[in-house]
Amino acid sequence: MFHQLLKLVQKERGDQGETRPRQKKAGLLSWFIRKASSENFISNHEKRIKKLEELKSEIQKCKIERDELSRILDLYVNDGLNYRLSVELPMLKSQHEMRTMDMHKMTNWISDAMEKYKELTQENNSYRIRNFHLLNECNELKKNVRILMNENRKLLVEQTELQASCEEGKRFCEEASKTMYTADIESLCPVTFEYIECILVNQTVISNSSLLRTFFIEV
Repeated sequence: MFHQLLKLVQKERGDQGETRPRQKKAGLLSWFIRKASSENFISNHEKRIKKLEELKSEIQKCKIERDELSRILDLYVNDGLNYRLSVELPMLKSQHEMRTMDMHKMTNWISDAMEKYKELTQENNSYRIRNFHLLNECNELKKNVRILMNENRKLLVEQTELQASCEEGKRFCEEASKTMYTADIESLCPVTFEYIECILVNQTVISNSSLLRTFFIEV
């Protein structure tokens, strides 16, 4: 019994002897791993610190640029405002005055154009009325011309009839003068008076026809 217990104790000691170098090896590995990880952590931390410093320097540069730009902007705004107050404002005032003058001119022109339009409409209405009256007069003149043309035709017919009767009277007078050599003067007087009257009527008809022709030509 005692012998078995001794064997068990020796066996446990042997196991512990074997496990101790293993534990040493595992400790060394874990130490190297911790060291490597710590070195990596330190390097990453240093990188982050460097990046942070770079960012701080960039922020400082941006602040400097911002301040410079703000100063330039203030100068530009002040200069622009002074320039506007000194130069652009009088120019704008003059332009405004010119535009107001142009607007007044345009209103005057529009009012004048309206008055002219009213005058022209009145003249147009008067011309229309006058044209209407002239058309009526022209129609009346056309009617009168037609009436006169009909009268002229009638007068021409009467003229031809009178010319024929005058020619007959002339022939009658010639025949009477040939046959009546020893007739009395009193018997010849009616014939001569009739012949003279026929000639006078013929002349008046011819003069009336010539007057009508001239009237038609003028119309």
